[in-house]
Amino acid sequence: QMNMTMPLFLSSNGYAVVFDDYAAANMVMSNPIVYTTEAKEPVSYYFINSAGTLASLMPKLTTLTGHQPLPPLWSLGYITSKYGYRTQDETIGVVDTLKRSGYPLDGIVLDLYWYGKEQDMGRLSWEPSQWRDHRRMLSDLKKRGVNTVIISQPYILRNGKGLDNYNYLRDNGLLLKDSTGAPQEVTIWVGEGGMFDVSNPNTRKWLKERYKQLTLDGVGGWWGDLGEPEVHPESGLHANGLTTRQYHNKYGNDWSKIIYDLYKEEFPDRRLMTMMRGGTTGLQQYSVFPWSTDVSRSWGGLQPQITIMLNSGLSGLGYMSHDVGGFAIDESAPYDPELYVRWLQLGTFSPVLRTHAQRTAEPYNYPEQQHIILPLIKERYRWLPYNYTLAYENATDGLPLVRPLNFYSHGSAKYDDIADEYLWGRDVLVAPVLTKGATKRRIIFPEGEWIDITNPETTYHEGDTISYAAPLETLPLFVRAGSFIPTADYPMDNTGDYRTDRYTINYYPAEGESSYTLYEDNPGSTSSLSDKEYRLVTFTGETTPSSINIKIKATGSYPESKKTKKLSFVIHRTGFTPTSVTVDDRKIRNYKYDPTEKTLRFEITLDNDKETPSEIRVQ
Repeated sequence: QMNMTMPLFLSSNGYAVVFDDYAAANMVMSNPIVYTTEAKEPVSYYFINSAGTLASLMPKLTTLTGHQPLPPLWSLGYITSKYGYRTQDETIGVVDTLKRSGYPLDGIVLDLYWYGKEQDMGRLSWEPSQWRDHRRMLSDLKKRGVNTVIISQPYILRNGKGLDNYNYLRDNGLLLKDSTGAPQEVTIWVGEGGMFDVSNPNTRKWLKERYKQLTLDGVGGWWGDLGEPEVHPESGLHANGLTTRQYHNKYGNDWSKIIYDLYKEEFPDRRLMTMMRGGTTGLQQYSVFPWSTDVSRSWGGLQPQITIMLNSGLSGLGYMSHDVGGFAIDESAPYDPELYVRWLQLGTFSPVLRTHAQRTAEPYNYPEQQHIILPLIKERYRWLPYNYTLAYENATDGLPLVRPLNFYSHGSAKYDDIADEYLWGRDVLVAPVLTKGATKRRIIFPEGEWIDITNPETTYHEGDTISYAAPLETLPLFVRAGSFIPTADYPMDNTGDYRTDRYTINYYPAEGESSYTLYEDNPGSTSSLSDKEYRLVTFTGETTPSSINIKIKATGSYPESKKTKKLSFVIHRTGFTPTSVTVDDRKIRNYKYDPTEKTLRFEITLDNDKETPSEIRVQ
């Protein structure tokens, strides 16, 4: 009743089975596997095979189920949210406080009070007594780099200011009906009324027009709440002839598609973020950013979040996230700074970083932990080049941002059950602390050689199991040996300050050859991929005991790109003392080598239009 339900299963041996079905069903993973459905029509299924890894499987799976478009860059920044900001003054005050405290900020989410109070659900218009000039507020926030996301639900209540909408929708047959053809009565926690029948083309048309006007007012993104739907009476009958049990799982897809189609038709140059918590296979096609619903503010609420992100990503939903800090307050323990910090550490390396709670949601509510919290949120922005490249990998190949430890292993099941650590992309291993009071944790290392990002001289290998010291200030983080990690090492107020002509390239040499490809485009464009207006910058490293060679090749272009870019290299754990650094046979004289940290630093300027690779030699 209250899940995203996708009838598919995957194997770490690199295959999947997908049932083309969204009706109520049951699957038993026995031998043979038994699938039973309430669908009216026969159900097809697809067997998808690959080269034996989950990494090779995901492009094939998402070719079938669909790819998510590139996200708006701001969705990868920090977003603040609470249940709920009640007025224009409160909303501006929260933004002002975050800015004064030094926090970068890209979004604010308005819960149900933008339209008045809970009982006004379905009104879909601003309450002027609380929002005296919402258009000016939205415009002013946007000028400050803050995008506003507002909530919408499937219900129209009669006991509030949504009554006029209810009467219109009832009289025009746009609501869910019961078996007699009358509007289906729906009761939720704040009142009674009806439900949008999004299977009805006329309902979709009416909703699209309302969403259009609100978007024209300046709304930056959408939040579809309760969209499983949370309350969906089984006596209901939809306009497409399906009962609620037959249609329930697909409701979220069709609701999301209304907003997706609106943007395609009316705002074709604007990338979309829609938060949605209901749907079925293929939901990602509609630019959906799901989250794990109203999780409790508790350690028990935190601990399942990695499993949820992993399974969603392997189902095609690459942007699953969670209410950072925990939403539902336990009145016996309403305020837990330790939990907030540990949750934020996980959130920093999650597809969306959005704090949300009933109370004390914003980071400035934890003054004694500011020395941990503020750097974490700034770190989110520092990782934008790497994270935006993950978005490209998701949009083109369906690769999830959060990946299981055996994602690249051939037929290996030994890491199947690890649910408290994960890969962030290919080259980063994240092992958050998920237990109250813990100052260390057990870490298992997957295939490859792994370098401690805070102490690059320390390495681990596949199968190593260690106890890692992790006081509250520490998020255990490791990089794959041979990896290139691009970062943005300059301050940002929001993602509008992000630059594609300046990167820091952190290289962690390992004997042999390795490579990494960085993606860049105009992040405001909706046609970067379709029009091939983007650039790929490939770094290839080859290391021996006495030399490091790096080749850099840029391919492709886009209209807004600069002719050159400045690259600040940081080569960690250099295994020898460099005597020369050359770029294309030109000596660099101002390089710096720290023998204590074994770190080499230098800068180069790269010509984006250069047809042959640039080559760096360190000897």
